[in-house]
Amino acid sequence: MLLVTPLLLALAAPQGPPGYYASVDDSSAATLRTTLHAVIDDHTRRPYTGGGIDTWDILNLAQENPADSTEILDVYRNRAFTKGDQAYNREHTWPRSYGIPDDGPDNYPFTDCHMLHLSDGGYNSARSNRPFRYCTSSCSEYPTDGGGSGPYPGNSNWGSGQFTNGTWEVWSGRRGDVARSLLYADLRYEGDTHGVTGVDEPDLILTDNLSLIAGSNTGQNEDVAYMGLLSALLAWHAEDPVDAFELQRNDVVFQLQGNRNPFVDHPEWVDCLWNGTCGGGGGGGGGSATNYCNPATPNSSGGPGSITWFGSYTVADQDLALVVSGLPSNQFGYFLVSDTQAIVINPGGSQGVLCLGGTIGRFSGQIQNSGLLGTFSIPVDLTSLPTTPVSAVVPGDTWNFTAWYRDNNPGPTSNFTDALAVTFD
Repeated sequence: MLLVTPLLLALAAPQGPPGYYASVDDSSAATLRTTLHAVIDDHTRRPYTGGGIDTWDILNLAQENPADSTEILDVYRNRAFTKGDQAYNREHTWPRSYGIPDDGPDNYPFTDCHMLHLSDGGYNSARSNRPFRYCTSSCSEYPTDGGGSGPYPGNSNWGSGQFTNGTWEVWSGRRGDVARSLLYADLRYEGDTHGVTGVDEPDLILTDNLSLIAGSNTGQNEDVAYMGLLSALLAWHAEDPVDAFELQRNDVVFQLQGNRNPFVDHPEWVDCLWNGTCGGGGGGGGGSATNYCNPATPNSSGGPGSITWFGSYTVADQDLALVVSGLPSNQFGYFLVSDTQAIVINPGGSQGVLCLGGTIGRFSGQIQNSGLLGTFSIPVDLTSLPTTPVSAVVPGDTWNFTAWYRDNNPGPTSNFTDALAVTFD
């Protein structure tokens, strides 16, 4: 394997580089599928294991522990492993046995890093090729590190049965990540031909039909293969929104494989493709989101906290979420909002800079904890911003967001992230 240095990773913005989705038309599910597939197909195939950059290199960077660059965080157990530890391996979220078992230059999904996740080896074996769906308290529990155990569902994974009749329920903190990996597979692989290499690709389809899934388990590469359960994956996508760790993962895979998982960048497109709830705005819209007042004052993690967003800045979509990252671990905080920008140094004894002015609303009803990864996020109710009086966002408005959080640098104090100006359409 080639050791890839951080210098290779000029990470892109969470919604993709400028113009990446410019050709996308989300006016209907059919046009979205056609135009979005055209953007993400024809990626560079990296070897599963081999010379140059392989899937080990990509995944070790994509799942790097934000608290320690010598470690990775696995998808199911949530355990930190030293990079190269033989106790973790590569999990095919779309099981190889369902239509893609044979590695080779004509099997693109086998090595697609949007579909691969590093996993504790024992948990990977326990999952086997069970479909994803909800379990019950009678299932076997596979706890997460730091998550405790029981009662069901707690913060654990749960499994029962074997093969297609089995069940694997992913713990709450990564079930959305896994769901978006499978939703990506359904969109990326549609049975057409790779535009660069000319290789025929399979059609991968998510379904609730267990007979179709079982029929894909033939022991050979199939032209059409099925996996699921679609209804559970759609629910998990909604239950577990995109977080900073998943954004980092998407950026790394994009840099080294050449395509993005669009459902990490634009979660609202899942509703359009599978529920018919489409924005009808095409690939850009009239809104914008711009960071300012950055970088923020460094905190006790050694760097500044930063704010970003995912979803949509179209008011009618009601699908905007805020994410902060780069915070010290296990500190409380919340988001702030105002229609006015400012620069207020060390307000109220804080060591940071408050970049909002005027009347400031506090999302104090949504207090968050940064956890091990130093990140937290919230969905934003655009009909009820917590200003005085309460404000509803209308198209054309610009609102400014930042986050306040506890810090120890070196003694107990507080700090702020940089700020984000969102103009809505």
